[in-house]
Amino acid sequence: MFSPVTIARMTAMAEQLMSQEGFVFADFCQLFSGFNQTLACQLFNSVLEEILRQSAREGKPAYSDQVHLAESGDFNLSLVVAGEGCGNEQALCASEFDMIVVNLSSKPFSVPVYQAQLDINHLFDRPVSLKMPVGISLEPFIPKLFHAYCDIADLEKAGSRVPCLIIHSLPRGSVTWVFDRETLEPLNLTDNNLQKSRIQLAVRVMGDAGSEEYADTLEALAISDFDHFVRWEAAESVYKLNEQRGIDLLQQHLVRDANTSLAKSARQTLANLTSGEG
Repeated sequence: MFSPVTIARMTAMAEQLMSQEGFVFADFCQLFSGFNQTLACQLFNSVLEEILRQSAREGKPAYSDQVHLAESGDFNLSLVVAGEGCGNEQALCASEFDMIVVNLSSKPFSVPVYQAQLDINHLFDRPVSLKMPVGISLEPFIPKLFHAYCDIADLEKAGSRVPCLIIHSLPRGSVTWVFDRETLEPLNLTDNNLQKSRIQLAVRVMGDAGSEEYADTLEALAISDFDHFVRWEAAESVYKLNEQRGIDLLQQHLVRDANTSLAKSARQTLANLTSGEG
């Protein structure tokens, strides 16, 4: 990489890589050929200069906590601090992104990495449990690639607080699975879209803590043209509030749903209920 290194130059190089025939996400590792502490300082000097220019143009204070640096297609560059330990203590989420991590400190650090076995073409199928984590060493300024739906790099549980550059791809799927950190068992499927995930959470709360008066709203959502993942959550909540109404919803609507995954789940659920497994 030629100096001086700036965000604009790195982005331009990333875009050049993406334009090449046969490009794969791992090619971004080439951006860090010969990367070192001096080049890292050049890169962040360009970041600070841009923040100050933006502050002067807009007449607003510069944000000291700005971490998102650049985005262009599969090239999404951020600065994070590993080892913060501020995430969900009970759950692990399989990442929907391919990710490259670069340790910006002068010493290696270890990060626990879990192995998931999610099939990107069958994400709605319940996966097997995670494998026990293995400590992976991230050497200074050497890019490390982690694959979407396969590698869960628990950066928040790194052995020390370390600044890192992260490149992540566009989402490789619309949903992902959450796993229990202790048992390593899959807990639930969740939508990667923030708005949909919030709607899903609201639907789940209504089913768990609400009363039958909310069943009309939930049933309307279950048979709407909304995302089928959220509609299934709504159908489950209808069943929690009124079992017979939930069964009727499955029989009369969802077993014939246009979405094949939802229809399959409806048929399987009815079969389980009939056999006494529901």
